[in-house]
Amino acid sequence: MNYHRLKLWGAIALLGLATLACGPNFLAQIDATPTPTPTKTPKPPPTETSVAVLVTNTATPIPPTATDTPIPPTETPTPEPTTPPTEEPTPTETPVPTEPPAPEPEEPTAAPVPEELTPVPADTSEPVAQEAYKIVHFKVLGEGENNGGIFNKGGMHHIFLTVLDANGNGLDGAVVKDDNGSALEVVTGDKGPGKAEIMMEWEPYKLYVAADPAGPTTSEVSNQMNTAYPNIPDIVGKLGSIDNEYSVCPTPDVRCEPPFYNVHFSYEITFQKVN
Repeated sequence: MNYHRLKLWGAIALLGLATLACGPNFLAQIDATPTPTPTKTPKPPPTETSVAVLVTNTATPIPPTATDTPIPPTETPTPEPTTPPTEEPTPTETPVPTEPPAPEPEEPTAAPVPEELTPVPADTSEPVAQEAYKIVHFKVLGEGENNGGIFNKGGMHHIFLTVLDANGNGLDGAVVKDDNGSALEVVTGDKGPGKAEIMMEWEPYKLYVAADPAGPTTSEVSNQMNTAYPNIPDIVGKLGSIDNEYSVCPTPDVRCEPPFYNVHFSYEITFQKVN
């Protein structure tokens, strides 16, 4: 409302100033001479220009009444946000975590070593000389073969020895010895061409040909031959059946533990020269 009143007062002041500027002649002219009505109404000069001149040169504006002065709005101060006081946390006892036991260090695994192929060295050694005499026949003479018996009824306890040359002929003059180290030494030829006989008593024998008419030689060595302590595999099943209570070694598990005193048996063995 104050703004409209101020505008009204301003209009009144402008009208009064315009009257004073024109003077009494202006009023008399208005009363004496009637103004013809023009066909076209002249366009009045811009109001804003006339008002600006009058206000600048002659007029002093009437100050508005104190009651009409608009009161500028009072800005309400915006309250600053108040930060609530920070409460200090009550210290609590934090349990100290128990550290797990340190793991035992693992032993480093050795990297696998690639297997290297070892070259086979060339055989530069001298070839092993083969024995000059080989055993070409070996037999245990048991029941029914040893002069008709083995239980002291005509049974013999002999080694029937033969030595042959490379052509298979009996070789006289070959010397046969015992590898067990006894003083046994037999020369072939007295029991026939290349033949000899050895009676077995208590000592066991491992025979080989030690020499022939050409001189010392080499030979294979026989298994141990003896009636009391023979080589067990040689006699198993050959000295009586299992039904005979006096038999020796009918099986490896029956009556087959030397020495054997109640049985007689013999051997046949033949050596032959091969080179």
